[in-house]
This record gives sequence, C-alpha cells and structure tokens, in this order.
Amino acid sequence: LERIEAKSRDLTGYLIYLVDEMLGEMPYGFTVCTPREPARRTGHVALVREHGASRVAEALKARGFVPDFRPPDTIRIAPVALYNGYLDVWRAVRAVREVIDAGEHERFDSDPPIVP
Repeated sequence: LERIEAKSRDLTGYLIYLVDEMLGEMPYGFTVCTPREPARRTGHVALVREHGASRVAEALKARGFVPDFRPPDTIRIAPVALYNGYLDVWRAVRAVREVIDAGEHERFDSDPPIVP
C-alpha cells in the first residue's frame, strides 16, 4: 500500500510539473489548483481554465480519456497508480495541447454537461 501511495503522489507531482511546463501559457491557459505539497493532495489534479474548460474535457473524452469536469472551469485528471504510468500522464497532457492546437474543443457545446 505504501508503494502505491508513493506512486500516486509521484504521478500527480509529474502531472503538476507537466501542466506548469506545457499548459500554463496561452493558448492553453491552465493553472493547477490542487495543493502542490504531496501530503496535502489526493489522487487527482484539478486544472482550471477561465474559458472553454468543459469543451476541452469533452474533446478529451472523444479521444478516449476520462477527465472529470467540475463547473464552471475545472478539469480533474486522476492518474491511477495501479494501472497508469508516467507515459500515460504525459500522453494526457500532450492530448490537451493537441485538442487546443487543432481546435477540436470548439466542436463541443459551450455549456457543461449536466449529470443527472
């Protein structure tokens, strides 16, 4: 259990690093609102984007990713230590860049989906 928890902290730390390096500047515009201290965060990382976060989340779903969108502007990504690795985390961040670079997110409705 300790090794799984350690890997979870490492994966979320790596995700935070990649978001800072690859998604912080425009046109991406994401910021991390998850605590950066490993002991204070859980198994997900919350990414905030002022405009179009729901569209980006929907475009990621269309690519086979499973983000969690929280209105009005937050995408949560949870790398699961039991079956995700560092390459999976990198691929997810790269997918966010590709979605925005290609304008794929513009195909989706601007209103967040409502969960019943």
